[in-house]
Amino acid sequence: MALDKTKLESYAKKVYNGDLKRFKEKQKKESSFTFDLFLKNESKATKEKRVNLNSSIEKVVIEDCKKQCVICGKEYNDPDDFDIHHVNGDRSNPDTSNLVLVCQSCHKKLHRHARVKLSNYKAKNKNSSSKTQSPFNSPSIGSPFDTAPKKKGRTKKKDDDPFRLW
Repeated sequence: MALDKTKLESYAKKVYNGDLKRFKEKQKKESSFTFDLFLKNESKATKEKRVNLNSSIEKVVIEDCKKQCVICGKEYNDPDDFDIHHVNGDRSNPDTSNLVLVCQSCHKKLHRHARVKLSNYKAKNKNSSSKTQSPFNSPSIGSPFDTAPKKKGRTKKKDDDPFRLW
């Protein structure tokens, strides 16, 4: 079957956008400083537990996708060669509008493409990320757990050795 690169890019972009949203939410959650240690307000943007799809949902998705891979058009003959893909990457959303049928080859390519885009985003924004500072990360104060800076002193030269014979 012929791989439709525009469809692959489209689905990979949707996964990337979902992963990026979850990554930013996680980054925001980790960088914010709170004294409420017992806060358990989970966001829908964080990756949640996978919901197992029942056979009736799978049948609906297979029929909606006309029994073929939505990217390359491969016919659905062997169920072991196909996966049900979550369009936005959110495995906790079993809604049929978030599910499509893809062959395993296209599924791997799709996720590889999305992973590369996300890792490129992370690398590009690694130094320019604006994290919320905790009181311990303030550049003027410093962390109480930092080691003391080493004293800069005079380095000993061979000529300064008092025990050196003339």
